[in-house]
Amino acid sequence: MTMPADSYSTSLRIEAPPEVVFECFCDPRAMLTWMGERAELDPRPGGLFLLDVGPFRVRGRYVVVERPSRLVFSWGFDETPDFPEGSSTVEVSLTPEGTATQLTLVHSGLPAAEAPKHGQGWTKYLPRLAAAARYAQGIPR
Repeated sequence: MTMPADSYSTSLRIEAPPEVVFECFCDPRAMLTWMGERAELDPRPGGLFLLDVGPFRVRGRYVVVERPSRLVFSWGFDETPDFPEGSSTVEVSLTPEGTATQLTLVHSGLPAAEAPKHGQGWTKYLPRLAAAARYAQGIPR
């Protein structure tokens, strides 16, 4: 039986330009400043998106890479039949607002049981992304 899919979406203003925020999803060192303990990222269509976050081994592929305004990558867990690698999609849109960025994130195709958990996860990690992007420019957290 297939579980119904669900989604999570949110927006956040980040005090950094889109170019800086974009790299936080593409450069492994930058990614690890706000999420995960290990990252292998190949930011081109079809390129790998591998991220270990605590006990979770996120596995997917970049689908769309439009610097510095839009990223789409697949997302799922390694060796998890109920939420296999690449089975959901994360879309990140970055809109400049002066010297800041309005980030909009939509995580779609989540198994219904995973949507609340991923909502909590994004709620935890996106403020860390904002702090990391500010820090990358030398702006105090």
